[in-house]
Amino acid sequence: MVNPFTLQSQISKVQRDLLHPLYTMYTGQEEAAHEYLLYKTGLAIAKHQPFLEELCCSLFISVIFKVVKLLGGADQLTEEDFDRFTSYVNDGGIAAMIKMLLAANKEQTFVTELQRLPVQVRKNAPLMLKKSSELHNEFITGFFKENYASHHNVPAKLSDNFQKSTAFINRLTELAS
Repeated sequence: MVNPFTLQSQISKVQRDLLHPLYTMYTGQEEAAHEYLLYKTGLAIAKHQPFLEELCCSLFISVIFKVVKLLGGADQLTEEDFDRFTSYVNDGGIAAMIKMLLAANKEQTFVTELQRLPVQVRKNAPLMLKKSSELHNEFITGFFKENYASHHNVPAKLSDNFQKSTAFINRLTELAS
């Protein structure tokens, strides 16, 4: 059950862990290949999989989202987007994503894993991935602005990771279509 008193700190921890491989500078970051950083991101997602799945099946989170929308927040997300994402997670999408990120041939694994998911998830995937790309762009741009004040100050390696990750998500969207 989602604990509303610890939710913000849990979400902050998940964000830090998921952003770390691709979007923070650390020893070895400069030399690390993007494929390897996606692998490390997959490990981070796997670590938090139970929490992410719990969030997506939580009535509490669903109600909070609806209240936020009612009050005019979360402009970039529609109720349909929210339902699309939670359905994806609840129908095995996170496990499939982790498997894909940990695989050597990510595109082939993505196609294979997508075919194993229920029909409604397969139909949902292109729109969910398109929205994911938009949110990724918005979130990482904001993250960089918050941490580096200007896109000119962002280390080249992190900018490169951002561009490659965006291209990767867009490629998955094409494959899902």
